[in-house]
Amino acid sequence: MLMSGPIHASLLGIYCKLGSLVLFCTMDAMVKMLGGVYGPFQLMLFRNAVAMVPIAIIVWRAGGLRVVRSNRPWLQAARILVGIGSTAGFFYVFPRMPLVDAYAISFAAPLFMVALSVPMLGEQVGWRRWTAVAVGFVGVIAMLDPLGISFHAMSLVVLGATFCYSLSTVLVRVVSRHDSDATTLFWFAVVSSTVSLGAAVPEWVWPPAIDWLWLIMLGLLGGVAQILVTRAWRLAPAAVLAPFDYAGIVLAVAYGYLWFHEEPSWTVWLGLPLVIGSGLYILYRERIRARGRAVGKAA
Repeated sequence: MLMSGPIHASLLGIYCKLGSLVLFCTMDAMVKMLGGVYGPFQLMLFRNAVAMVPIAIIVWRAGGLRVVRSNRPWLQAARILVGIGSTAGFFYVFPRMPLVDAYAISFAAPLFMVALSVPMLGEQVGWRRWTAVAVGFVGVIAMLDPLGISFHAMSLVVLGATFCYSLSTVLVRVVSRHDSDATTLFWFAVVSSTVSLGAAVPEWVWPPAIDWLWLIMLGLLGGVAQILVTRAWRLAPAAVLAPFDYAGIVLAVAYGYLWFHEEPSWTVWLGLPLVIGSGLYILYRERIRARGRAVGKAA
């Protein structure tokens, strides 16, 4: 249901996006922790299969299995394919390189998304939004000290996963014009769980009791985050939400330092105001636009 009153739907989309970001970053840190023991497809299996629990609740509330029929199955198939590619790429990389470095390369996503949103969604991207994306990207580059990052084969995997993530995100918004959130969430969870199971069996490692708790938590975090981000892309344009991806660097630095003893560079504190400022500026612009729409309707 769209928001009413003075708060525009795009604002709810932003809040959903930020909530999903916190959950996804926590899940990524858990993937990094568990990735030394379990393969990427086994982690993907728990991520997708356990996520079926909150997704099943969404489907049930939407009307049961009768609502999961897709009006655009080929669009759903394309979205699922690139979504699996994105998840597999990131799950493979996180245990193999510093979390902050991986996030550094993945922050090309907002630029991909804004660029893809023009031909695929027909969205109008003004100079203010392009500027906010560019400023946020400059802040990320400043924080990560690009001269100190070692670009190697893992970096190319991250870049490929980032493009798949960006394309998947834009496709979610395209699909949302024809199918419900419940449909999109259900089919991605079912297909990706099946693919992950088949790929995980050859290298399966049986988890001890404590790891079962971690793996189930990983799946629940991923499931709720997926619900939030799917809702966000339905409510707000891609160009509005894209700059908020940069806020993930804050959690990446925190988790890297506290969980994995990865020391952030002093340049992190140099670029941090630019990253936070770009997201806050977009939020401010959306409030101004929402207020203008409310005044126009009242008139």
